Amino acid sequence: MVFTREFNHNFGKMIAWFLVLVILTGLLMALYPMMLDENMKSLFDSFVGQLSPSLQKVLGFDRKVDYANISEYTAFIHQYIVVLTCIFAMQLGANSLSRDLDDGSIQYIYSNPIERSEIITQKFLANIITYVILLLLMAVVTFFIILLPPLAEGLVNNVLIVDLGKIFLGLLLSGLVFMSVGMFFSSLSKSTNFTDGTSVLFVIFIVVFIIFGKIYGGTILDIADTLPLEVFNPIEFLAGNIDIVKIGINFLAFIIFILLTYLIYNSKDLDY
Repeated sequence: MVFTREFNHNFGKMIAWFLVLVILTGLLMALYPMMLDENMKSLFDSFVGQLSPSLQKVLGFDRKVDYANISEYTAFIHQYIVVLTCIFAMQLGANSLSRDLDDGSIQYIYSNPIERSEIITQKFLANIITYVILLLLMAVVTFFIILLPPLAEGLVNNVLIVDLGKIFLGLLLSGLVFMSVGMFFSSLSKSTNFTDGTSVLFVIFIVVFIIFGKIYGGTILDIADTLPLEVFNPIEFLAGNIDIVKIGINFLAFIIFILLTYLIYNSKDLDY
């Protein structure tokens, strides 16, 4: 019952986000044919080379990417799109528990024999499935966009599917970490008035922190490199540059935020 209500509530929002993300992906993929032209690619490489090392890091040009390779180019643009998918994932979590208190539906939920832990579990599963569906739809559309000429020239579909799997696995894992943070925030709140805005600001804060880390280096950079947007960067996942220790840190953070969500919500004074 809780699962179905949560999924139905999120479905419309997911479709809206999907349309926005697909349009953005299509526009960025439309720039790829320029990379197949030697003159345009040379001009682009010259432009990147003139940027300062710090600015290259900020814009994501510091990683070695063959922009003429469709898989690497797709991973390159998704290092920006992942910011939006993480905002969506965090909003799913941040709205889930506080919504029932805000709109009064907690009364209906508690008219059924259900425990608080089960409420959290069902809502969390509904959020995960919603997010997975969004990514699957995006992956399918991206695949068919790539199959359009001239993007598809010389492609091996099996290789492309594996590469897309790596890219979207990075988006999935980074989103799940932010979703757990959103669930934690939701367990603390009794209103959804600011949850969407808070989710946006939180992800932007993480992005800004990473930028500062890349500019100033040192301890800030060390911390920034352990954040999900960096650890699960699509380019790194595509290249197979996986740091088990940093993945472990993010997995631990995910578990901690989920456990805190259960502890806080189970002990929370619910007004209904």
